[in-house]
Amino acid sequence: MGTTYYVSAANGNNNNPGNESNKPLRTIQAAINKAQAGDAISVGGGSYSERLHIQKPGTVGSPLVIAAQEGQEVIIDGSRLPISEDSALVVVQQSQDIALVGLAIRNSGGRGLLISKSSRVTISGCVIELSHGGGLLGERCDTLRIEKCKIHHSANRFLASGASGSSVALAVRHSKDVIIQENVVHENSDEGILIQVGCEAVVVRKNTCYDNRNGQIGVISSIDVLIDSNLCYHTGNQQLLDLQGGRGPGITKHDLARYKTGGAWHTRKLRVINNIVVGCGAGFRSSRSGGRLTNFQLAHNTILDSTSNSIELNVKGPSILSYIENNLIASGSTPEIARVSNGDGVVWRNNLWSIFPGPRIFNPVSDIVETNLGLAGVSTPVVAGAVTADSYKLASGSVAIDRGVFLRENAEVDFWGNRRDSLPDIGASEYPNSVEADPIENGPLPNPGTRVTDGLVVLYKFDEGRGKDIKDGSGVGQALNLRIRDESAVRWSSDGLHVEKPVRIVSEGPAKKVNDACRATNEITLEAWVTPANITQDGPARIISISSNKVNRNVTLGQGLWGDEAPNRYMVRLRTTQTSANGLPAVISPPGTATASLSHVVYTRTSAGLATLYINGQARGVLNVGGKFTNWDSSMAIMIANELSDDRPWLGLFRLAAVYSRALKSAEVLHNYEAGFYVPEPPTAEFSIQAGDVEGVAPHIVEFDSSGSSAEAGIAGYFWEFGDGQTSNQANPTHTYSAPGIFTVSLTITDKKGKTATITKAGLITVVTAPLPPLPTHYARFIMVEVDTSIVRAFGVQYPNYRCAVLWNEEPSHLMVFADADDVERSLTKDANLVLVWVDELESD
Repeated sequence: MGTTYYVSAANGNNNNPGNESNKPLRTIQAAINKAQAGDAISVGGGSYSERLHIQKPGTVGSPLVIAAQEGQEVIIDGSRLPISEDSALVVVQQSQDIALVGLAIRNSGGRGLLISKSSRVTISGCVIELSHGGGLLGERCDTLRIEKCKIHHSANRFLASGASGSSVALAVRHSKDVIIQENVVHENSDEGILIQVGCEAVVVRKNTCYDNRNGQIGVISSIDVLIDSNLCYHTGNQQLLDLQGGRGPGITKHDLARYKTGGAWHTRKLRVINNIVVGCGAGFRSSRSGGRLTNFQLAHNTILDSTSNSIELNVKGPSILSYIENNLIASGSTPEIARVSNGDGVVWRNNLWSIFPGPRIFNPVSDIVETNLGLAGVSTPVVAGAVTADSYKLASGSVAIDRGVFLRENAEVDFWGNRRDSLPDIGASEYPNSVEADPIENGPLPNPGTRVTDGLVVLYKFDEGRGKDIKDGSGVGQALNLRIRDESAVRWSSDGLHVEKPVRIVSEGPAKKVNDACRATNEITLEAWVTPANITQDGPARIISISSNKVNRNVTLGQGLWGDEAPNRYMVRLRTTQTSANGLPAVISPPGTATASLSHVVYTRTSAGLATLYINGQARGVLNVGGKFTNWDSSMAIMIANELSDDRPWLGLFRLAAVYSRALKSAEVLHNYEAGFYVPEPPTAEFSIQAGDVEGVAPHIVEFDSSGSSAEAGIAGYFWEFGDGQTSNQANPTHTYSAPGIFTVSLTITDKKGKTATITKAGLITVVTAPLPPLPTHYARFIMVEVDTSIVRAFGVQYPNYRCAVLWNEEPSHLMVFADADDVERSLTKDANLVLVWVDELESD
């Protein structure tokens, strides 16, 4: 057990030892200066007019806890303190294992709380209010928890743009492993919660955000973020409208310009699930500056009464692995419920709409349009601080019940924690009726990146790279290879086969194994990964066909129709005992669904007659095509890119084509679509050391831990560089630093496939020649070190009033005075090759 230090605004004295409850200290900072790892600071009720600076190395098992005494209101008041807009009233800097509990931070001229370059920090049950430059900012942190806090009336000015360009109520940037949960963030003049550039592995869960001027929750250029089960709303408060006089959005996604379509911090692995968004401008809005969605999911949200659009996708390029599914969406005052600038690559399915969202969004197989949504208390007034999620539970008889699609991850429970069954409901609520879905539809799938093979008859992967023959790679029966009749009409590349001029590409004999297998099951699936050369070819232009001429076929997948019909669509004709020899009537996708970009086109037909045409994982056309395949012509060959009569050419890129003798389930179609984009996760290097090993006296022993590293293929080797010329190949080495200096450490891992990853931590370890004697309480010393040479250029002291003196040790020796340590860093490290390093172990009574 560590020492408990007591602080009292009423009867404390900084001359007291502080470690007895009847002899408390007067200021919190005095206790901080005394405390070490494992100690606790117990703060009595009252107002403390002081600025706090915490720079302490706690440990995993022995954190430093600063907490209000139970039942006491502890106010840290900055109203009479000179704090610049880019600074903060309370600063946690270069610290580990720190917890702030139950404190009220008020009236800061800058931010209320800044947590910088720290790890394993918890902020719990705190109130941050009336801060001029924003509420709480965490930057360059690892393992940060912000929970059960209240942040309100921050950045209380209309433009809401402070010295840093952002005055967000609760923001994190360049941080990893962050949990923001069960907070109430309201009536702030900028955004409520914002995950800014450079964050990874962030969870924003169970927060209530309302009437924040520029939006409730946002994500900018970050990776692996979960926005789960939050309540967001706007009451229409006239004092908290944006610059255009409108309400801010509910949840937003944005990418900085340099990360619009890719790069290290292009937003990906973003999951927006189980949220309730009421009365905001847009319910969900993607970037205004374009870009695309990558590995994105908007699922099981309830979005109501938006004053702009319920969903706005301002994207330009085609999206990848992006799904909008199982959402309950009711329009507000706008006639357009969803606005999408480019919907390519986005899968919309099993959504419930109050009005028709348009043909490019609406899924004809699974979507519902119904004005009566069946919510328990949807007409409940939206009043600041009084809105509860229970008003948006599903009522008995709602059309949303049992109409969702089973999701294999991320949505096991609803907003309230109720388990979802395998036939889930649409929206954030799961009605307790426990209906289970068809186990076949929700059955096991192959591993990610591995295609479905059950029922496969032929497979063309177009990976030959040269020649006139295209091999059947299915491994089923006798190979059904294709032959290119005119090699000058095509071009091979690493992407596949480019058909640049009309050409016949056909099997050398009848497609017997396909015809026989499909006739036996009365089912079929056609699948193609293609990039059309243009969106004007029609006829239809043949992509895959088993036919003898332009009017006789067993089955044909093509682009376009004929005559004046819009050519920018796909269609499939299938011969059965109830359709014509030409396979009519055809299943047709809506206009605009055929684009000049890589597309996954799949047609399935069940033995019950349900024919579905999927584009990029989404059902885009559906038709009941009855009958059997007993009238199929066994003599017909299989072909691509043209008809046997050479009058229905298709131009473009073939990346894959396949035929199955069964109808793939929708989950299998989606799995094959995802497999086309699957890229194994690259190896990741990471390491850590004990907090107490950051600095020491030579010889200084440091234990290194590489357990944070990962590689999907397995790690084959390690290479450490310790910054003093020494190296190691061990996974978790122990190294001794024999000489003083500041050392940069790097780790390179190599996986079993030869891929490497490196992480470098500059200036990680400081070694001195002799221990420094302690200063009296309230003082702290630092050094200014030249990064390249590790030479100490100056010595500094921070005084009790936070002013700093810096003494340069080069001739001519001179003294400089600064307002605080932040001022030192701004003035001396910005353009110089210097770093400020704190070196004191403060005295403990």
